[in-house]
Amino acid sequence: MHKLPDNMFYWGTQIVYATVCPAFFFLFILVYEPLHLKEFLDMGRGIYAMNLAILTSIVFVTVSGLRVAFHFLRKSPNLTWALYVTWCMGEVLTASIFVSLYVYLMLQHSMPYFSVLLHSIGNCYLILTIPYVVLTLAFDVGAHKNSIRELLSKGSAAEDAGLVRFHDIYHTLKLIIAQNAILYVESDENYVNIVYTEAGKTRRYTLRATMRSLEESMDKHGLVRCHRSYYVNPAHVSVLGKEGGQLIARLDVEGLPGIPVSKGNYDNLAKLL
Repeated sequence: MHKLPDNMFYWGTQIVYATVCPAFFFLFILVYEPLHLKEFLDMGRGIYAMNLAILTSIVFVTVSGLRVAFHFLRKSPNLTWALYVTWCMGEVLTASIFVSLYVYLMLQHSMPYFSVLLHSIGNCYLILTIPYVVLTLAFDVGAHKNSIRELLSKGSAAEDAGLVRFHDIYHTLKLIIAQNAILYVESDENYVNIVYTEAGKTRRYTLRATMRSLEESMDKHGLVRCHRSYYVNPAHVSVLGKEGGQLIARLDVEGLPGIPVSKGNYDNLAKLL
């Protein structure tokens, strides 16, 4: 069977179980009085309210203690849903045993202990199964939602990682291009020219921005500063060398001019080719 999701081991999860289950136990008996429990717990001595409060406390202490123990099992590699269900049934059974001991003492041995035990087990499973099932389903659904959210987030991040967003000086989004489509970015006074390919054709987009404002985005998406006025995509550099006494990068798209490369940026670009 599938392993338990991580959220089943959180302290918050254990606190919810330890508070909701006893509260449900108390309110269910108080409101519905199943199987004539009011008369049974009253014991003909007018102690119904006291007994109900003490039994609720017993359930609270038992569930709390076992939930603390369960939290420390989080590192066990073999915990499956089948084992978890068994654990929950064990919690109810343990609470039933302590409840039966208290009731047996309060009945002053007027009823065989085995009968009290069976009565306690039946009532505890009848009442506590409901909150255990509801809470377990709720946390399981929450875990699935978190998993789906993480997958969508990773998918979105992976998709965004291949896209470069260009904003102007007013922080307005002007252009979105796939990283591998960008050839180079050229400074032109208060503007930058973004040269890229689209449908097999070379395009140019002029953006009101500075090279400094693009620096973080360029570095993030693998475009390299090869000159104070140029960023180049190393994936499109086919030749890097000296022409006419100047260092030039030639791109793998015909008809484009050579991109100047400064001496200080030459080694950095060369390492990426």
